[in-house]
Amino acid sequence: MMLVFNRMAGEPREFGPYRLIRRLGVGGMAETFEAARNAAGGFEQRVCLKRVLPAFSDDDEFVSRFQREARLAAQLRHTNIVGVIDFGEVDGVHYMTLELVDGVDLRSLLRSSPEEKLSPDTVALIALDLAYALEHAHRSLVHRDISPSNILLSRSGETKLADFGIAKAMDAAGVTASRSAKGKIPYM
Repeated sequence: MMLVFNRMAGEPREFGPYRLIRRLGVGGMAETFEAARNAAGGFEQRVCLKRVLPAFSDDDEFVSRFQREARLAAQLRHTNIVGVIDFGEVDGVHYMTLELVDGVDLRSLLRSSPEEKLSPDTVALIALDLAYALEHAHRSLVHRDISPSNILLSRSGETKLADFGIAKAMDAAGVTASRSAKGKIPYM
């Protein structure tokens, strides 16, 4: 999730029960928005809404993978993992809502720092938080795409692991269900 301030000219501002506030980013198969929903009790809940791009809405295999990502990630409850709040479908468009992290992804932070380096203390804190997140996640799945763009750093100092799109569920013995290697090459 990058903090990109794009206008949403010509796009509907409402998406089911959500009001789209601003686009956060667009990937190869989905786009993300900061969105708001009127919650019970009259307060507004801010979320990150990730929805499938129109070109993939009719791709049953992709939609199935997207739903699987939502189900897998929704099982994970940890302070260092971006939480899934909801997932569903609005007018044939599949979406999931996630905890909104007020901050920046590690890739953007590295690109904005001198020589793309962070202090050893900062690296140690990020690594420790990621170790906690992975220890928790690896009880039931393997992430397979830990990259700087999937590591979010909040303004309050938390590190959060995001995007379980190519995660693989593990069986009771702790082995991934398929024998094939999957994941992004730089990560593997």
